[in-house]
Amino acid sequence: MAERTAPALPRVFVASDGRDPVRLIDPRLGVLLRDLDLFALQAAAESGRRLLAVDLDSVEGLNADSAAVAFVIRRLGIEFVVTRRPALASRAVQLGALALLHVFAFDSTGLGRSLDAHPRAAGVGTVISPGPALAHISVELRARIPRPLAAYGLIGSPERALTLLRLADAVVVPAEQGAAMAARMPRR
Repeated sequence: MAERTAPALPRVFVASDGRDPVRLIDPRLGVLLRDLDLFALQAAAESGRRLLAVDLDSVEGLNADSAAVAFVIRRLGIEFVVTRRPALASRAVQLGALALLHVFAFDSTGLGRSLDAHPRAAGVGTVISPGPALAHISVELRARIPRPLAAYGLIGSPERALTLLRLADAVVVPAEQGAAMAARMPRR
């Protein structure tokens, strides 16, 4: 079976635990499924919604391993995989997804170590948590972060999200901000 080409990263992802009707969110926005169980993940994937991402490490009932990566990409058709595990990010790319290595930026030492472990391969970007930390990372260190780059967590307003979009390729916002972000996005 031929592997598919990784999709382009949307500018905005709405975080969802899969309980919300994912199909009702603006189709220009991606949906990041996180903190959910396997049944909710499967239902969201079967909703017909495009631009789905999954935080692989937060799915109850799914062991975060190579088989899980293959399952979410091949069986569920999910296009973006977020994980803290560099080997799984690399595997997701091999299967045609765009992978985002989840890096915690609570301090520069931890961030530096996480970046040292980054696969740095085409198709493997980075998710920085908490998102607002991105604005406080030095220009030199920020230049080392593999792209595409998404800011995730503690983005409390559309204004903060728009500010972070000057530094990142994408942001992950809470569901209640999804409509406000969609209203600010240009129509295509």
